[in-house]
Amino acid sequence: MLIDTPQRSSPSAWQRRRLGRRNPEAGAIAIMTALVLVVMIGMFGLALDLSRSYNRKVELQSIADAAALAAAAALDGTPEGIDRAAAEAEQVASSYNFSYNNSESVTWSSAALTFGASPDGAASTWQGADQAKATAVKTFFARVDTSALDPRHGKVKNFLMRVLSPTLAETNVSASAVAGRDSLNVLPLAICANSNQKVKAPPTADELVEYGFRRGVGYDLMNLNPGDSTPENFLVSPVAPAGTTGAAIKARLDMVAPFVCTGKMAIPTLQGGDVTVERGFPIAALYQQLNARFGTYVTPCLSSTAPADPNPTLFDRGSAAWMKDRPDGQTANALPAPDPLLTVAEKPDAATKTAYGVLWSYARAARYSSYVAKNGIEPAAGYATFNPEDWAQLYTPGTPEAVSYPGTTPYQDTGGVSAYRSFRNTRVLRVPLLECPVPAGASSKARVLGIAKFFMTVPATSSAVFAEFAGMDTETAVRGSPRLYR
Repeated sequence: MLIDTPQRSSPSAWQRRRLGRRNPEAGAIAIMTALVLVVMIGMFGLALDLSRSYNRKVELQSIADAAALAAAAALDGTPEGIDRAAAEAEQVASSYNFSYNNSESVTWSSAALTFGASPDGAASTWQGADQAKATAVKTFFARVDTSALDPRHGKVKNFLMRVLSPTLAETNVSASAVAGRDSLNVLPLAICANSNQKVKAPPTADELVEYGFRRGVGYDLMNLNPGDSTPENFLVSPVAPAGTTGAAIKARLDMVAPFVCTGKMAIPTLQGGDVTVERGFPIAALYQQLNARFGTYVTPCLSSTAPADPNPTLFDRGSAAWMKDRPDGQTANALPAPDPLLTVAEKPDAATKTAYGVLWSYARAARYSSYVAKNGIEPAAGYATFNPEDWAQLYTPGTPEAVSYPGTTPYQDTGGVSAYRSFRNTRVLRVPLLECPVPAGASSKARVLGIAKFFMTVPATSSAVFAEFAGMDTETAVRGSPRLYR
């Protein structure tokens, strides 16, 4: 019996052609796969190295931002402020760590910190601490550049990019930041100082008189002028820094109104040069914005940006129950014509017991001896003050009398806080006092002698702002928070 044995059949010509093509294709794919893997590894390495550089850049930017803000917060227009700024920047920067795992601490260099009068100044305008002290009164901006630190801070070693070229073995990164003051919590309403002399003590009492104003005495800010019988008051340009010439803005009250609402100006300082003013503060158009302090809002005032004072109590002549004799008016009486537009508070020989207006609703009279003892630097608790029983020596002739005066002040006794705080005491207006007479002209330049605090005893009207003098403030106390510019 025959058994068929399997025979291996030879591949056909078509199969041979197909097999002949398969081998070259497989090799091409292998080559392409290898190339793609190389490219992918390269891209991965590039991404890894770039991400390390990016992370270092972010770390250095955080250091620059924090140091610049710390330095800017210390600038107060004095050489001592420059020193404090340098110390603050070093302390803040030295508290940071850097490198990929934050294992290295920052080594500070004073060369990394410079100062300027403008956030947009050219590189040549930024000065080191020693040079900036000569112009400290105009210097409110700090710049930090980490490229001035030791090179190790910005040096990042690359792992895979160096394969492409030895020049890519490491990357150097840096960061810079500019910070500074951008506002003052000061109203763009200015008045003449009743006296260009900073302080004086009346000959009959130990009372502190500041630029001709007496604490606890009421004034109409729209009806004052120490040199004439015509009122002088001014609109200060809220956007033109001291030492520059600003454009007239009285015709643009839509731009001025928000600054009146908030009691702020978008400038870093009132010192270091004359400010731009326009004669005649437009009270008829802006008094309602002033009254946001009493919770009555008109455009563009908002409760979120112009909060009302928590104590809206009116301290008018009818409610001054702590005064035995009802005063003639809300403020001290004006001197008779043709005297300069001062009040009897400046010339008490013309006073009577009812001529002083509403007294001490917010502040008590301060002692000159306390001012001297404190070297003119008012402590947080204030200077030593007089007691109500001292009115007989303070307000003569006439001698108004205090009765049932509270242990604090009427404002505090009805819910007000004792010291100025943010979003509290908003009835306290910070008002620039000008050296008068101011040069003639509808628009002019004027020198600011200081920043006075006036407490609004009642809402303003279209012609009057009744306010009680509460002392002086410093630019350090009224400066806005520093911010980053770039």
